[in-house]
Amino acid sequence: MIQLFYFFYFQSIGIYMPFVPAYFRAQGLSGREISAIFAMQPLLAVVVPLGWSWLADRSGRHDRVLRLVIGGAWLGLTPLLFAGHFLPILLSWACYAVFGVGVGGLADALAVARVRAGAVYGRLRLWGSVGFVAAAIGVGGAVELFEAGQPGRIVPLAMWLSLAGAFAASLRLSGTGEAHAKPRAADLRELMKDRRLLLLLLIGALHWMCLAPYNVFFGVFLRDLGLRPISWGLAYATGVVAEIAVMLVVHRLERRFTLAALLAAAFAASALRWLAIGTVSAPAILIALQLLHGMTFGMFWSAAIALAARIVPPPLRATGQALLVMSINLGGAFGNALTGRLYDASGSRTMFLLAAAGELAPLLLVLRARARLRA
Repeated sequence: MIQLFYFFYFQSIGIYMPFVPAYFRAQGLSGREISAIFAMQPLLAVVVPLGWSWLADRSGRHDRVLRLVIGGAWLGLTPLLFAGHFLPILLSWACYAVFGVGVGGLADALAVARVRAGAVYGRLRLWGSVGFVAAAIGVGGAVELFEAGQPGRIVPLAMWLSLAGAFAASLRLSGTGEAHAKPRAADLRELMKDRRLLLLLLIGALHWMCLAPYNVFFGVFLRDLGLRPISWGLAYATGVVAEIAVMLVVHRLERRFTLAALLAAAFAASALRWLAIGTVSAPAILIALQLLHGMTFGMFWSAAIALAARIVPPPLRATGQALLVMSINLGGAFGNALTGRLYDASGSRTMFLLAAAGELAPLLLVLRARARLRA
């Protein structure tokens, strides 16, 4: 079932985000080298997910294509268990990313099909958040207990094991259960003319660009402040607990507020979050601020998925999800490249202050397009 897949797959994200950048830093990589590694995945996501999702929509076997991409990501990450220098790390991450960029859109396409059958997306997806929390806290404790607080080989091994679990879970998944005519290239061209979709892709890219300091360098930022690894995991876990809470109630909020209003709230809360992270130093406050992740990710992603489901016709469901993933990863690629240079030049705080200002762009866009998004 999709909940089990989400649980294991997002464990890998719960290891990757807090600990892999810090692990690379402990291996002696510079800020620019770390950014180069993490910029590659969003750049691949500009094109590659569309290919995987188009294959799934054309074949009608989303489950089989998902098994292919999660299995490829798992095997692609294997050399990272032994790599210790920039070039082999880069090559292993590239092998992982070619497949890994297709996972999210395909999993969400299977989940959205279940939503159409009566399930609540937030209740399916929250199991991914539970896996994230378990991995973030567990690996943080293991690094502190067995590696004296410096991220070592436990980090890539734990990520590899979580991907193995996701692959095993994918073997139990079945297709969407929906029968549709095979989509044509003309159908995709027609979809790309929808201004609501284009607006969603634009604001998603801008928002994800502003998440780059958090997605890539927040663990490094906490390390530079002298916080222990268990605190890194606790900070990320705090954010994901808030994310879970939002996902449990967002379907009720959708009945009372427009999707445009929910997106605007997510962008405004994110701007406040980055501004505060860029100005405070107290560990307890930094950890408490991660409660706003419920808005930054939980509210944004739930509203974006709901809007995409309304705009995209069922035969192109996986392709529509891939377009959303591609747009946010394109924003992430630009954000990653910029934040690496900023980190080397002036440290972490400048990155977060610029991200706070950047969130005003998607906020203003969605406020101007309220009427269009309601249509």
